[in-house]
Parts: sequence; structure tokens; C-alpha cells
Amino acid sequence: MAHTFNIVFCDNTDINIKKSIDYLVERGFKVSLIKDEKALFEFINKEVAHVILLELDYRSKDAISLTSEIRNQKGINQPFIIIYSEKHDDFIQVTALNAGADDYIVSPLKPLLLEARISALTKRYDYKQIAEKEEESKRFLVDKDRYLIVTERGKLNLPRKEFEMVHLMYSNSNKIFTRQDFAQIIWNNLDVANKRTIDIHIRNIRRLLGEDVIKTIKGVGYRFNDALY
Repeated sequence: MAHTFNIVFCDNTDINIKKSIDYLVERGFKVSLIKDEKALFEFINKEVAHVILLELDYRSKDAISLTSEIRNQKGINQPFIIIYSEKHDDFIQVTALNAGADDYIVSPLKPLLLEARISALTKRYDYKQIAEKEEESKRFLVDKDRYLIVTERGKLNLPRKEFEMVHLMYSNSNKIFTRQDFAQIIWNNLDVANKRTIDIHIRNIRRLLGEDVIKTIKGVGYRFNDALY
């Protein structure tokens, strides 16, 4: 069965992934293997890569660093990113996901399960197309799947914590969030509320998105300006 999705493997060698590549090709996916970072960025700037699979210890930069670079790249169709490795440490997996990866798979890759993981991601692609159409009619849109914010100024990528703060307020526009709320929900650390961290992030969000995006409720906290919906 033919698929319209482009799958890109980024690995130093095809020895450990050849079976997965052959299997996906047989299943009708268009699959590319890229062996260096320069070629990867040339590819995603010229063609649409729907799913990128990055081997953790990829070339001179690891997959986590590359994921961050891809997420901060402007003017490209943001792909789904899967990082894979024999390393199964919880810290590495959490770091990968926090960097913007959509999934983390512990090697060796099993072709049947890999196809299922890819299919689960690509089912979300219809939502991305709907979101892109909504961008044309909305003054402000927060797309959690693409970690993208769309404003009258254009499409913007924020640092992860700031994006999550905006998404939290955007998704709960009738709620006022205190510093303690942000510290608990975003940082999972109440000590953050006693520092200037949250105020600095709020100031940076306003600088990037506009002063009117977040309202200050004096003596209480912050909320999203629901007039922008």
C-alpha cells in the first residue's frame, strides 16, 4: 500500500536499520537515509520530511542537539521526530522529549513496531493540515503538535518553557495563573515561584508576541487575553 509520507533516517550507518528501511519501503513508504547534518538540513529545506528518525549519537552532533536546531528552524514544514538508541536511561529519554522529539525508541528497531509508531504519529498529520487552515482566520493560534505560535506578526517558535506557559494560558483563558501555578505545572518545582524566573519569562513572551497577549491581574497573576481568539 503506497503512502504519501516521507520517512528520513539519520544514522551513521545502515547496518542496524537496513531491515527497518527495507520493510518500510515494502510497505509503500518513501524512505531516505542521510548520513551527515549538512545533507539533513539541505533535505528539509528543499523537501517535506514528515517523519525524521535520528540515531542518538548521530555524527558530530547528537540527535538531541539536532532536534533543537530543527525545532528552531524557521520556514520549514516541522516534521515529527523520533530519536532511537540502545541507551534506555530515563534522563536521556526525558531530555530528548523536552528538546522537541515526538517519541523515543530503544534499539534494536523492530520493523513492525516501528511502522506502528510511525503510523500513530502520521495520524496526527490531518490535524496539522486543519491547524494550518485555521491560521488564515485566527489572529492568534497555539499549535502544540508543532510547537508553533501563529500571530499577526507571523509564525514564531518560543523557548520550550515559554511556549508551555503560553499554551497553558491559551488553553485555559478563563483562569488566572499565579507564579505558584506556573512553578508547579511547568517546572514541577515550587521554589521557582520565589525567584524572578517567571517574571523574566513573561517579559520575554510579551517582547516576542506583543504586550497585549498576556494580561496582568494585579496582586494575583497572569491570564491570556481572550480577545485574541
